[in-house]
Amino acid sequence: MKLSKLLLAGAITTSTVFAHGLWLNSFEASSHGAKLVTVGLGTGHNPTIEDSISDRVELKSFDLITPSGKAIALKKPQKGLEEIYNKDNLNIVDSNLAMQKISFKKESKEGTYTASLATKTKTLIRYLDKNDNKRFTTKSKDKIRNLKEVLETIQNTTYAKTYFVNKSWSEPKAVGHELELIPTNDISKLHIGDTITFDVLYKGKALESGYVTAKSALAKNDNALFANVRKGKAKFVLTNFGQWMFTVKNKKEVDGITVSDTASATINIK
Repeated sequence: MKLSKLLLAGAITTSTVFAHGLWLNSFEASSHGAKLVTVGLGTGHNPTIEDSISDRVELKSFDLITPSGKAIALKKPQKGLEEIYNKDNLNIVDSNLAMQKISFKKESKEGTYTASLATKTKTLIRYLDKNDNKRFTTKSKDKIRNLKEVLETIQNTTYAKTYFVNKSWSEPKAVGHELELIPTNDISKLHIGDTITFDVLYKGKALESGYVTAKSALAKNDNALFANVRKGKAKFVLTNFGQWMFTVKNKKEVDGITVSDTASATINIK
């Protein structure tokens, strides 16, 4: 079923929801009996692996959260990687996605695990120069040359999670991000046609209103789905198996500055 034809659970569609973003991927395997999960960063316009992380992306944290809430630091993306090849109109560089493998043993704690990241907050200034041209910069106001007028100051932080279950489901706990998406039903038993439900939290409390978008990695050319946030709750009917990415944004004005938070959750559906 095409996502553009789906009007379930109050969902509506759009073709312009996802700009260049940052998220987390997880790929699960159990070919040799033991459960293996490879986690890494994703960036671009669609879920799964599409592009490589820019050196401009700075992470404040990147952790594996166990079912009991313990945070284990994961390896962050490297900086300043060199080209491998650049000839004959062909460029090859390392794919800087901080990919790393998590191996579960028989004695590993059962439950839902979360790979989780938060970026450092970036400030972007939109302004007019003295020729009345609109420009953007990440420089501080006192370092902007040819400044005529500041139009808007935006502080942006991105939060991302990917969830996976070892043996049996346990409801994940909030990790303390400003904005969070937390699944509330057993993601290990979801199939096409089932409903996935979320708690949507801002500063640890229910986000009163807003919307969440959903995009399937197997249906990149279809429109995204919308679901309204009502008193911290959102839900979607799943139309594809494979990896899904759910995203929520929240903006507010604080002392004349636009504070913009984005949170995503990627989940694999059987």
